[in-house]
Amino acid sequence: MSKRLSSVVAASILVGAMLLATGSVAIAAPVTPAFTITADRAASVPAGHTWAFNDFFPRSATIATGSSFQFTNEGFHTATLLPASWSVAADNDVNGALAADVDDAQHNPNGTIKSVFNIPALMPVPAQGCGTAETPCEFDGSSIVSMGAPLGPPAPFVVKVTAPPGTYAFHCRVHPGMVGTLTVVAADAAGTTTAASADAAAAAQATEDVAAGMAAETAASTAGKSTNANGTTTWKLTAGTSDPAGRVAILEMLPKSVSIKKGDTVVWRPLDRNEPHTITFPKTLGSSFIPLCEGPGGKDTPAVPTVVPPTGPFDFACNGGPVHELELTGGNGVTTITSPATVSDSGVVGYRSEAFGFDLPINAIRTSWWVRFTGAKAGTYNYVCMIHEGMAGTIVVK
Repeated sequence: MSKRLSSVVAASILVGAMLLATGSVAIAAPVTPAFTITADRAASVPAGHTWAFNDFFPRSATIATGSSFQFTNEGFHTATLLPASWSVAADNDVNGALAADVDDAQHNPNGTIKSVFNIPALMPVPAQGCGTAETPCEFDGSSIVSMGAPLGPPAPFVVKVTAPPGTYAFHCRVHPGMVGTLTVVAADAAGTTTAASADAAAAAQATEDVAAGMAAETAASTAGKSTNANGTTTWKLTAGTSDPAGRVAILEMLPKSVSIKKGDTVVWRPLDRNEPHTITFPKTLGSSFIPLCEGPGGKDTPAVPTVVPPTGPFDFACNGGPVHELELTGGNGVTTITSPATVSDSGVVGYRSEAFGFDLPINAIRTSWWVRFTGAKAGTYNYVCMIHEGMAGTIVVK
């Protein structure tokens, strides 16, 4: 997920009332960051393509202890710098953007278990008071420092490194495979990353990413099909794909249009290693996340709208306060489409690594979705992903 995420999810960042444990705050004279590490890279998306980069540019850098650098953000990401004692896998498990809703055993209409959006994971660490050139956040190697996911245009997040020499990981809590490394060396060591060398490494990396993305998109742009015993056809399409490393998110339904016959079946597989999607007919239903309140015995109840019609989590309340959790929609379970007005929603679907990355049970996410056009009227059937704006496709029934 990124800046292309729906406004509902972006707005949810400010809903959380809880904050994560923080690192220390450095109070010092303004610093000049030695280099910049950027999450995502909008300028490198090829014209005419709906892509994003789940990658850091550059994804590795070397800094002398006592020096400063900055993270910037061009998507819906965090840049979370971890102490040597805390692994990326552990942070994804505890602080990843998705979590199982352990107090709700009821399954979703699409057969998946309940999962929620982990709002506190997206908050900055420390919670407030640092991250500027005047007051950089200090990374001493013993506590997490994190740039929270942005709501609106994000400002640079400046970090002063006082950690002892060693290699430290940083990652995005929204995209499990989005990882980089920061190598800390002695204050007088040579070979540290400069602004110029960081820019050159980022440009070379972007060239490699674009080539990998083009290959992935081409591979997914032809529909597969097989003939059934009753003479109908099963069509095999792709709901988002990526390069094998998951660094380039192809936010497209592929192929974008396919012509079928009445009675045919269409199956979608999400192949993006780092992005969830939905297959929703005939258009977006407003949100992929349901605002809920925790009731007695852990039973979830719908949050109360404060604005009609509601447009996002700010327009709901629980006992006069913010919503308690945002549950991933489980769709409506409708798999038979008879007219362009039929509402069919898969709920969240994703590549199997989505569940593994957040340490969720495999049945927390659908790894494929299908609908059958039984008795369907001839016409054009439009569908979208409710999570990624502009991700759409059409089925033409002849």
